[in-house]
Amino acid sequence: MGRESRMTERKERERIRTIITQDAEVDDQNSLRHFLLYTNEVELQGIIQTSSVFHWQGIRGAQAPARETEGDPAFTAQSVAYDQPYRWPGTAWMDGVIDDYAAVYPNLRCHDSRYPGPATLRGLIRVGNIGYPGEMETATQGSELIRRAMLDEDPRRLYLQVWGGTNTIARALYDIQTVYQAQGERAWEEIRAKLSDKVVITACGEQDTTYRDYIAQEWPQIPFVRCLQMGSYAYAWNRMPEGESKDTLRADFMKANLLSGKGALLDGYATWADGKHYEGEEEGSQFGSNPALLEHWWGAERGLGTYAPYDFISEGDSPTFFMLLDWGLRTTEDFSFGGFSGRYRRDETQRNEKGEPLNYWIPQQDVYTDRAGQSVETESMWRYVAEIQNDFAARADWCVTKSYAEAEHAPVLEVAEGTDLTASAGSAVRLHAAAKDPDGEAVTISFRIYEEASEVRGAKVQTVSAEAEALLLIPESAERGETLHVIVRAQKGGAHRLTHYQQVVVRVE
Repeated sequence: MGRESRMTERKERERIRTIITQDAEVDDQNSLRHFLLYTNEVELQGIIQTSSVFHWQGIRGAQAPARETEGDPAFTAQSVAYDQPYRWPGTAWMDGVIDDYAAVYPNLRCHDSRYPGPATLRGLIRVGNIGYPGEMETATQGSELIRRAMLDEDPRRLYLQVWGGTNTIARALYDIQTVYQAQGERAWEEIRAKLSDKVVITACGEQDTTYRDYIAQEWPQIPFVRCLQMGSYAYAWNRMPEGESKDTLRADFMKANLLSGKGALLDGYATWADGKHYEGEEEGSQFGSNPALLEHWWGAERGLGTYAPYDFISEGDSPTFFMLLDWGLRTTEDFSFGGFSGRYRRDETQRNEKGEPLNYWIPQQDVYTDRAGQSVETESMWRYVAEIQNDFAARADWCVTKSYAEAEHAPVLEVAEGTDLTASAGSAVRLHAAAKDPDGEAVTISFRIYEEASEVRGAKVQTVSAEAEALLLIPESAERGETLHVIVRAQKGGAHRLTHYQQVVVRVE
């Protein structure tokens, strides 16, 4: 095997692997279409439908306790019961999305041969626990897929994305616990420790009670990352600060870059008042086919804004996978490092009923400079939304271009000194960055201190000669063991101004 082949093999082994669980809400369906454009970068191992407090199929005889139904603003306890479907679109839609992917797959392959074939993706579809919110009565095809992935010999971490409830994941863990507890305390503790290191849950909040009621009680050290950036990329975006990020969510950008002639996969992408009707959805959430909702929807009553036709609706769950993609930032290494899905900290106050600490991460705010030049604290993902949207638009172009040269691709960025450095208080560190663009466009490089993620205060970064070299000045007040984060950014020319990053972490020695 040649050197190039060995490098390719190593990179494939190191690819992040992930399983999607979702409740089929319109924003989940949008997220799946978006995610499929990035299946060349990760190893997708499952697409599983589950239930949540917002969507379920119903099970005959099931009762609906009021405490589990308060999460949905459109819900009234008198209107539905657990033995009836609630806002339920069925499960066939997943195959429909893969059909649309199949239509653009030959073009996607022109840009990266690692895109999985439609048959491979179709083979990953499973139905999980969908009876009612928190239902985990029996093992399902979905829970079995998750259980097998948890127990396999693959040494890589397994990232479980939660776009609905955690109940199907909980059922998989419950079945593992049942088997290993029967083998004795030692076997049970060993598997619990192993899976606590292997499994990571990235979740759009808690959309049923099974994390609290079961996972937190029996598996408290499994990381649970609460990826709530509901203003940045969900139904509430219109109340966020003005700037380029908001511009890329408005109708003009959406129509020009994502909704017009981009192929079947994007034809199915839902926006406000675009005429689409959502199977099984209530009239009060028919954002596509009910234009009255532009101003009079349930969110408007709660200050979430009003919208125009073809505005972005929501991909509230997509931050669960943005952190897994290779933007050049280091979120999966440490959730406190920040990235395209925001910056997080471990919440030390979170405990289970036994008083044990939970490995529970919550989002933090960062400073954003708005269009008027005002610095405001807001969701830490908001800084990156414009770049996410522009990258999305570039990949939408891939769907309809028949050669690599017809579309745009992100630049590649490297820092000569590496991304883990040490320095003394009062010292100066030189950084040399180099960028290459596969399309031959000019690339601009910039450096900034990531203050919110850094422990060192008062550091400065100065461009030296040309833009690709910078001098990092460590203050005398820096203390041993403190860290400083420097964000290096490469932005190319072209219609979409695509970017790539490197995150340099300097530890004071």
